[in-house]
Amino acid sequence: MCRDRAGAYAEGAAAGAPAAQQVADRFHLWQNLGQAVEKCVAAHRACLTAPALKPAGAMSSRPPRAATSHGNGRLAARLQAHHALVHGLLDRGMGIRAIARHLGWGRHTVQRYARAEDWQHVSRPPPARQQP
Repeated sequence: MCRDRAGAYAEGAAAGAPAAQQVADRFHLWQNLGQAVEKCVAAHRACLTAPALKPAGAMSSRPPRAATSHGNGRLAARLQAHHALVHGLLDRGMGIRAIARHLGWGRHTVQRYARAEDWQHVSRPPPARQQP
């Protein structure tokens, strides 16, 4: 049985077809891999060296990319924005629960951003363990 990776789907599949073998669908495997790679690259950005400058007359076959503040894509931009938002609200004197209600986020999500020294240190919760 090919299914989504969510635990609720696993429970439903096990209840409806206990003898069926469950496998994750290709889309979600690729999606999870892409997210893990993007998170890893963002976490290890300091390990990367700056590219060497090209001579003035050198031509590039690719058009120039738009520069972002840290150059690591949507995940990095989202983590940075959320970290700044939470810390801005904390600086205004709002508490964790008040921020969670204000943003519509879970309290633990707000705590992760609040505890992180900077946005690169925001930790993600481990994925839920599936029952065999």
